[in-house]
Amino acid sequence: MMTLITVIKLVARFGLNPVKTFITVSKAGSQVTGTTANLRAGDVLSVDQLLYGMMLPSGNDAAYTLAEYFG
Repeated sequence: MMTLITVIKLVARFGLNPVKTFITVSKAGSQVTGTTANLRAGDVLSVDQLLYGMMLPSGNDAAYTLAEYFG
């Protein structure tokens, strides 16, 4: 939940469009264990898609990718 809140606040602060801001999944992001959204290194997704991937299937890989990008 904190990753979701933090990303939403950063998107608003920097005036980003979450549908048009794209992030490439890193190798580290694709290798996160636990519940995942089955992301693969090199996948390119929007912030919006990653937020859904993080929240609906509880995708640790999507959360990691967002944290890596915004951190």
